[in-house]
Amino acid sequence: MPEDNHPRESDQLAAETFVPIMMEAFHDGLREVASLSRWLLATLVAVNGAAAISLLPLKMATGVKLAGAAAFLVGVLAALGAGIWSLYAFKRVSIAANTMLGYWLSVSGDGPRLQALEAAMKRHMDQAIGSRTTHAFVFASVAAFVAGCALAGWGMLSRGGMP
Repeated sequence: MPEDNHPRESDQLAAETFVPIMMEAFHDGLREVASLSRWLLATLVAVNGAAAISLLPLKMATGVKLAGAAAFLVGVLAALGAGIWSLYAFKRVSIAANTMLGYWLSVSGDGPRLQALEAAMKRHMDQAIGSRTTHAFVFASVAAFVAGCALAGWGMLSRGGMP
């Protein structure tokens, strides 16, 4: 074998190794993230929704009751926003994974390795996976719940509480 063929064989071996590992990791990660996202978002919607309904029978100033209910409603909407944004982030991750898979399949055939493209794909995948917007929506939902609880507690303490 000629000496200049060793890098090509190394690239093909790397591609043949990375493709199955990448696909398995992507599928495992996808299942785990989907499960956790469903659980978290359903919990945030249920907790904020139940809290908003629980304000109805409480004796407190109407303004405080409305403010508490509005805070819980914002919590529900933020949780739904997190779910919608997660779908958008998933689409970005899927596109990036598809691009990476196509690239590595090309390399496993006869395609050249392109370091700049590999770095760009890794950067795009990291950006898609580490979506700060979803985290901000979740934080907003939790913060709205805490604010609604604080308003409800303040309203109950200032007006006499339960019927």
